[in-house]
Amino acid sequence: MQSLTDSIRNSGVLEIRDRLSSISAGRALDVGTQHGGFITTLMKFVKDYEAFVGIDILEKNMEKARESFHDEPVEFELMNAEELSFDDESFDTVCISCSLHHLENVNTVLSEMMRVLKPGGHLILQEMFSDEDQGEAKITDSLTHHLGARLDRMNGTPHFDTFSRQQLKDIVNELGMSRVEVYEATWSLKCLFCENTKKCEDPKSEYNLELGRDEINEVLQRAKDHTSPKIQTEAELLLERVETTGYHATSQLFFICKK
Repeated sequence: MQSLTDSIRNSGVLEIRDRLSSISAGRALDVGTQHGGFITTLMKFVKDYEAFVGIDILEKNMEKARESFHDEPVEFELMNAEELSFDDESFDTVCISCSLHHLENVNTVLSEMMRVLKPGGHLILQEMFSDEDQGEAKITDSLTHHLGARLDRMNGTPHFDTFSRQQLKDIVNELGMSRVEVYEATWSLKCLFCENTKKCEDPKSEYNLELGRDEINEVLQRAKDHTSPKIQTEAELLLERVETTGYHATSQLFFICKK
């Protein structure tokens, strides 16, 4: 783990780390695993675990995920999260990270996750939020994300604007868990073992500016494939904005719930 900066120490992420260190994850399911990044994070921070299963609907994600884990008790399966093929109450922990806003039917997926979670088991949910009180550099990231999501929808891929804090809390509270703990963090858990944290301190550092430019240019390139000049203009304005506001990853809510 890298030496911690004051910004990370004051971000709220250490409280999440410490809470995870008390959780025995047992057999855990990661929904919308993509390349298994959240599994890597949880393996570093939970007290202990038996095994992880990661599911995703895209085969290309599964192929890359399988390449990332060697001699680890981790399996990956191609699966639609709306119709999990697991038995009732078959996991000690279920988790989902930064994927809720990719789901067409959030309640259906969460209902399936609750079905396969054992009584007394943990739901761990991490999700970025869209509230505009985070600072201009984070709003720039949020606006870039939302423009990219709009392009995905135009191409037929489910991808929606991120939720507000209150929307996320409402979604989780509707699950009827016996205990819900909510944490807010201006940095991500994965930043605790990233080599570039010091470069990220200043939103206007060249490192962050380059990250922002790359993200926006990727969206701009995709926008050029569409006839709508409005989308191209929005991307170009974001390129101008990032030079003024800087760039920093959006803050997140982190839920640790007990069934």
